[in-house]
Amino acid sequence: MAFRLTVDQPKRVLTMSEPLTGLRPAFGTSDAMSAFQFEEELRHVARFDPQRIIENPLAAAVQKIRDNPAFAQSRLLGRIVTALTYQRGEFRRAEASALDTATLGLVIALMNAHRAGATPSDDWINAAKAVSAAYVDGDA
Repeated sequence: MAFRLTVDQPKRVLTMSEPLTGLRPAFGTSDAMSAFQFEEELRHVARFDPQRIIENPLAAAVQKIRDNPAFAQSRLLGRIVTALTYQRGEFRRAEASALDTATLGLVIALMNAHRAGATPSDDWINAAKAVSAAYVDGDA
């Protein structure tokens, strides 16, 4: 006689920007994550960290990237800025733990600012362009 274990998950209301899949991939599947799933993973990782207040997280992120565009955290931060700007992107689960505490705090502040909608979309687009320019200038 075979037994089958099923788990009922609570129902959630999804926003228009969320995928219709669950937040975490099933056991044994790829660790690739959508931008939304990665945001949820980052919030999970940072849940016990004290929240830092950053006056303009978008400008702070762009400046951090410009200061050292070749640094792995700067590259990841740039991808996060671009993902928030254009509402798309793909990340790996392991990247959520690649950020130090200060950068993770900056990313959480960025996500909160984006969610609040206080920063105009043109500022996000200009930030994404500045990030791309920093990579080009840094590689030269």
